[in-house]
Amino acid sequence: MHLDIPTLTFVSLLMGIGASIGFTSLMTVLRNQTVLRIWVASLWIATLGVLLIGLRNRIPDLLSIVVGNGAIVFSNALMLKGIAKHLGQPMRWRWPGCFVLVYIGFSAWMTYVTPDLGMRLFIASLQAVIFDLAYAYLLLRYGEPAIRTSCRIAAAIMLINAVFFLMRAFMSVAYSAGQDIMLAGTPVAATYVVGILTGLASYFALLQLITERLMVDLSRAAHTDGLTGLLNRSAIVAEGRASLARCQQRGQPFTLLIFDLDHFKQINDRWGHDVGDAVLRHVTTILRSGIDWPHMLASRYGGEEFVLALPGATLEQGMEVAEKLRYTLAHSHARIDHQSIPVTASIGVAVARPGTRFEQLVRQADEAMYRTKFDGRNGVSLAMADSAHLAEAGDTRC
Repeated sequence: MHLDIPTLTFVSLLMGIGASIGFTSLMTVLRNQTVLRIWVASLWIATLGVLLIGLRNRIPDLLSIVVGNGAIVFSNALMLKGIAKHLGQPMRWRWPGCFVLVYIGFSAWMTYVTPDLGMRLFIASLQAVIFDLAYAYLLLRYGEPAIRTSCRIAAAIMLINAVFFLMRAFMSVAYSAGQDIMLAGTPVAATYVVGILTGLASYFALLQLITERLMVDLSRAAHTDGLTGLLNRSAIVAEGRASLARCQQRGQPFTLLIFDLDHFKQINDRWGHDVGDAVLRHVTTILRSGIDWPHMLASRYGGEEFVLALPGATLEQGMEVAEKLRYTLAHSHARIDHQSIPVTASIGVAVARPGTRFEQLVRQADEAMYRTKFDGRNGVSLAMADSAHLAEAGDTRC
C-alpha cells in the first residue's frame, strides 16, 4: 500500500476544517463558554497551519514552513490555555509565548541558514510531545472529582499522542527528500495516518470535556440559588435530611440555624432591588469567609432568609456560631456604590433530638427566629423545649 504524504495532508486538512466548523457551530449555541471560544480559535489556527504546510512548493517557504509551523505551535499554546481555564487554573502567557517565539525562530533558522529537514521534523515532534504531556498533567493534576472521568480519558489520549510524536521524532527521513517534507518517505507517511487517528480522538476528547462540564454545571444550577450560589430550598432539604440521618446513625449532634435579615424590605424600598441583591451577596460572603464548620450546609431558604446546617455541632457550638454570625454581620456594613448599609439578622437555633426529622428542626429554628424578631431583632434565640415537642408531633413544614 502506497502512502502519499500530500494526500494524507489533504485528509488532515479536511478533518481539521470539519472539526473547526463543528466546534464553531457548537460555540454559537454555548455562547457563554469562554473555554470553547479558546479551543475554536486553536482549531482554526491549527487548520491554517496544516493548509500552509500542505501548500509547500506552491507558496514561499516563509509561509509554508515558518508561518505554517508557527501557527501549529501557537494553536497548541491556545489549547493549553483552554485546558487550564477549563480546570480553573491560571496560566500566564510568559513561557508558552517564549516557547512559540523560540520555535518559530528555530524553524526559520533550519529553513534558511542551515536547512535540515530531519532536525525540523525532530523539533516539531518534540514540541508536540511537550504540549501533550502538559495537557495530560493539567487534566490529571487539577481535574475536580465531578469531571474526573472526561479528564482521565482526555489525558490518556494526550499521552498516547505524546508517545506517537516521540516515536516520530526519531523516524528516519528518506535521503532523496532533500528539504521537502512531502517526499519524506513511507515511514513518515505512516505517522501521518496515526496522527489523523489520534487527532480525531482528541476532538472527541474535547467534546467529552465540554459535555461533562455542562452536565455538572446544569446539576449545580438545579441545586443552587442563582444570586448567591448557596444551596436553594429544595437542595438544603434533600441534603439536610441525608446529613441529619448520618449524624443520628453515628450518635452525633446536629444543629440548625435560620436567620432573617432585619428590615430588608426597607433596604429594597430605599435603595432599590439591585442594592438589595448586593446586600444578599454581601451576607453570602460573610457566611463563606466567617463561618468555618466541617461539612456545613448553607442555603438561601427564600427571600432574605438563610439556613445553616451544622452536622456534628452541639447546642453550645451552634449558639457560638450563631452569635459569631450575628456579631460579624452587625459590624460589617455592606458597602455598595459608596453607600454604607447596616445589616443585622435575627437568628433562631435548634438542635436535633432523637427521632427529629429535618423538617421539624427547620420549624423549631423558624419559631425561635420569629421570637428573636419579636424581642427586638439583631439577636439569637434558642428553640424552646415545648416548641420542639409540638413540632415533633407532626409539623412537616419546610
